[in-house]
Amino acid sequence: MNHSGTLLEGIALWGELRPILSREAVVERALRYCDLAVSQGLLAIRSHVDTSDPGLVTVEGLLEVRAKVAPYIDLQLVAFPQDGHYRSAGAVETLNRALDMGVDIVGGIPHFDRTISEGAASVQALCRIAAERGLPVDMHCDETDDPMSRHIETLAAQTVRVGLQGRVAGSHLSSMHSMDNYYVGIAT
Repeated sequence: MNHSGTLLEGIALWGELRPILSREAVVERALRYCDLAVSQGLLAIRSHVDTSDPGLVTVEGLLEVRAKVAPYIDLQLVAFPQDGHYRSAGAVETLNRALDMGVDIVGGIPHFDRTISEGAASVQALCRIAAERGLPVDMHCDETDDPMSRHIETLAAQTVRVGLQGRVAGSHLSSMHSMDNYYVGIAT
C-alpha cells in the first residue's frame, strides 16, 4: 500500500513487487484494465513496460496482452528502463532484448541515472537505438523538483541530431515548474 501517495513510494513498492510478480498476474491485471478502458470508450493505450527485470516478465505478459486485445485496442508498448538505463547492471541488454521481442517504442528515464552526464548519455544512446530501429521514443524526462534536471534539452537536441522529428514524446517534465522564469522563457 502506498501510504504517502507519492510517486517515489509507488516506484519503491513496484521494486518490491517486481521480483515476485508472475506473467499470469501481469496478463490478468492488464486484461482487466483493458476491459475497463474499452467500457469507457478508450481504444488506444500506451503503456511503459519495465525492462529492469532480467526475466522480462512484464514484457512477456504485456506482449501476450497486446496480441489478445489487438482486435479492439491499439496497445503500444514502451521499453522502459524503470531503474535507469545505466544505473543497474544489465539494463542496456534487457531493453534491447525487449525491443527484439517486439516492444514498439524506446523509452527512458534519464533523471534516474546516477549523474547528469549518465542521464544525458542514456538519452543519446536511447535515441540512437530508436533511430537505428526506426522506432519512436517516449521518455520520462526530469520527473523531479530539481530545477537543474534538464534532460528534455538533450532529448530535443538528439531528436534533431538523429532525425527523429515527429516520433518523440517527452513527458513528466516536473522540473520545469522549479526552473527560474528567465531560463524557461529563453528555453521555450
